[in-house]
Amino acid sequence: MVKPVRPVLGIELISSATETQDVHQDASPLPSLGPRSRYRFAGPHAKDLSLPFIRRIKGRTYPHYWQPAEAKDEFEACALGRQYAAHLAQLLKLNRQHSGRGLLFRITNDMDFSERGHRRSMCKSFFNYLEILLNLGVQQLDLPKHVEAVQRFHLSLDELNTLQRKPRRKKKG
Repeated sequence: MVKPVRPVLGIELISSATETQDVHQDASPLPSLGPRSRYRFAGPHAKDLSLPFIRRIKGRTYPHYWQPAEAKDEFEACALGRQYAAHLAQLLKLNRQHSGRGLLFRITNDMDFSERGHRRSMCKSFFNYLEILLNLGVQQLDLPKHVEAVQRFHLSLDELNTLQRKPRRKKKG
């Protein structure tokens, strides 16, 4: 028997009619993260706040990047952690231009790793599921070539910035 998990409030995950026809009555109670998830944004400003675990809190001028729902028990905490990781992955999948801009760093900065109990389990399952997704992604890459290409890209950006900052010398004559 699958234990039901409360859906995360404030996130819209809508499936197309053809996707919902294939759903059986004994399917998982977690919402689908299909290709119709609403994670497309015109600009970078609203994307973070659409994730179900990121909220604005009083007394802070920027969002708190780890404000998850309270879990009733260990099982629900783990399920929510995996679900949150899937939400993050879906957001980055649909907005590739936002990858590598520190979102995961901001999330981990706001996590309290000293907490014990359900919150700790939620964090652990969040990262465990991200590791699974990372493993799936690197299976498709030649990792040494990819990291070298990214390194060359960043070096060329540094060189471009240096060239743009140098004052131009006027030609005499």
